[in-house]
Amino acid sequence: MARLIVLLIALAVLFSVFGFQGGNPFVGVLFAAVAVAPFGYLVYAVVRRRRGPLDGKAVTPAQRQRRTWALRVVALAMVGAIGYGGYWVVFEPHASDKALRSLSDFESGCGGSLARKYFPQAAEHTGPGPHPVAMFDISESGSSHPAYPSLEAPDYWSANKLDPHRVQLLACLDEPDEGDLLTTCKFTTDSLKLYRGVYNVTVYEARTGRKLGNERLLGSAKAACPSMVYLGKNVDKLHTSPEFADYQQVLKKYVEQ
Repeated sequence: MARLIVLLIALAVLFSVFGFQGGNPFVGVLFAAVAVAPFGYLVYAVVRRRRGPLDGKAVTPAQRQRRTWALRVVALAMVGAIGYGGYWVVFEPHASDKALRSLSDFESGCGGSLARKYFPQAAEHTGPGPHPVAMFDISESGSSHPAYPSLEAPDYWSANKLDPHRVQLLACLDEPDEGDLLTTCKFTTDSLKLYRGVYNVTVYEARTGRKLGNERLLGSAKAACPSMVYLGKNVDKLHTSPEFADYQQVLKKYVEQ
């Protein structure tokens, strides 16, 4: 039991630091309290033992049993709190303190292998459109990268010249499913089937990380093979990416209105 409590204290301290650094003071305070609680109980127990029983009677087996159950309840409460902390660290968005210099700085807002970030430096999502958006495609290797519009599109459509501090929305593509088979692409050492990509795109508020909606987005229907491609592990097929007109058609209700 003692080893478990020591481990839980260490985890509570770690999650408390994550909470304060991640922009969630409630989580920070909660786990600071969890980390301190066993020490408080230890001080209480030592003081009671030195003073002895208040009524001059020895501690009965029933009283010892109640104290043992109290310790178990505290340990279970700590386990539950640590579980919540683990969920928050892995799945809940955290505040980013990274300076915004370009649209690529919003990439962590789409998550990936770590919890998503949100960006307090970004513009507030309020009022009528347009609401500038940073759009992110996903490569065959599994990494995300900015998706830029056509040259004639307004800058609020994720244009390279868009000031990142004006961004209100993030549009993030998940890994694709297979649509129609378009062609087979032949490379120097291998051949890979090219499918029309079928994507789920999730829209978030950049400033808060709040999810605004999910949409379905199709990749290009053109059977155009890339000259070179980097594949992720166990990837044996290719998918077309959406064209800007596809993004615009699906996301205009978030961006334009």
